Amino acid sequence: MRSIFAIVVVAFCLSACNSYGSGSAGPPNTDRLSEEEKHRLYSAALAISESPLDTESFKDVCKKIGIFNEHSKPNDKYMIFVAAHVDWVTKPETDQFRKKIDTKEKARDYLNQYGVR
Repeated sequence: MRSIFAIVVVAFCLSACNSYGSGSAGPPNTDRLSEEEKHRLYSAALAISESPLDTESFKDVCKKIGIFNEHSKPNDKYMIFVAAHVDWVTKPETDQFRKKIDTKEKARDYLNQYGVR
């Protein structure tokens, strides 16, 4: 439940700041990640900090999964992804993954596997 709250807060903060950019969808290798991997990376990025908007890791993940532009601003895919992520995180089958990243250290290790600093 904390993850859902964090997702909603992040989405509203970004939208309230009117920081939406219309730039590119992200790095060219974004298409190589499955939707499942994108949601896992996003969850891990949220889990490493109490204020993920302030972390470079969160921005890097958002660029990697194609929801931030090259200027680290949300693009037109951001809100669609966040809405899908809320659905993803509430599925019972995600429990196992959430347990895998249940500490900041475990979440950081998961991100490191994908080359996120």
